[in-house]
Amino acid sequence: MRVATWRGGSEFTVDTVDDPSPGTGQGVIKVHSSGICGTDIHKTQGLFPGVPPEVLGHEFVGPIVELGDGVDSSMLGKMVGCTLVAACGECVSCKTWSGMHCEREPRLAGGFAEYVLIDQRQAHIVPDGLDPETASMTEPAACVISCLNMLGDIEEGCDALVVGGGLLGLFTVGMLRLRGAGRIILSEPNPKRLAMGRQFGADVLNDPTKDDLGELVNDLTGGWGGKIGAEAVGVPQLVANVSKMVRPRGNLVLVGVSPVGSPLPIDLYDIHYKEITISGAYGAGDAFAEALEALLRLKLEGVVSGRFPLEAIQEAFAASAGGEGVKYMIAPND
Repeated sequence: MRVATWRGGSEFTVDTVDDPSPGTGQGVIKVHSSGICGTDIHKTQGLFPGVPPEVLGHEFVGPIVELGDGVDSSMLGKMVGCTLVAACGECVSCKTWSGMHCEREPRLAGGFAEYVLIDQRQAHIVPDGLDPETASMTEPAACVISCLNMLGDIEEGCDALVVGGGLLGLFTVGMLRLRGAGRIILSEPNPKRLAMGRQFGADVLNDPTKDDLGELVNDLTGGWGGKIGAEAVGVPQLVANVSKMVRPRGNLVLVGVSPVGSPLPIDLYDIHYKEITISGAYGAGDAFAEALEALLRLKLEGVVSGRFPLEAIQEAFAASAGGEGVKYMIAPND
């Protein structure tokens, strides 16, 4: 089969390797769509841990085309989305943290390939009514849900601010709307992404290059700030900016992933004085199944900005890193 191998920096090669062979409890997926994640981009930029050579791609979906021993034969042909880890459910991390951090099971990904070997415990059947390309965005949707689940119940009708209108930011807007938030403010400099915020449920749109976001939040909230302030880019200075716009006893939510080694650029006295809670969640946690169902309730037209074959993966990464669109897909078998 063909795979796209990351060689370091922005370099990829398309290589031919042996087809995967499923062992006991495993299956093989023929990849329909595999999304380019922000962390994939950050690996190529040296901003996220990664050691080449590596086959990237962890947001993938496709039909199961081969089964190993011990897998229910009814799974053959099923369209499935997959978590990154086949959680054992028994180790300390699974029980007290999340399946994403399982201590016993390896990470099985590598979606920028024609086929992917998976453990049956990773597979979630795509529900009727959800097309495969949309289903490939389940993992980032689960990352957002996992972050919001850290908050518990969201205060009905509360003001919320989301900074960043990429896929994670748009999903944050959409999930906040589904969970009963009131007025939602989206701040994003890219006009296409900002406009898309409306279809996800944003009430107020802000281009920070034209209008001061802090003044807008103050005017709308009578100087108090939002109950929820979510940073969905992964830029430490933006985290600091959002922290100033969270009301007393509000929540600062780290949806975006900041680079390794980033210091906390926040006035800690302000956090202490206003009694703000800071929280974040790494990866999809245990929210994958919840995310599959949530995607059925969101308006996702136009979110996929481009679809590329394996041979054009460098072009696809360049387009994604450029930030003009929202989500770019690799289609290894088109």
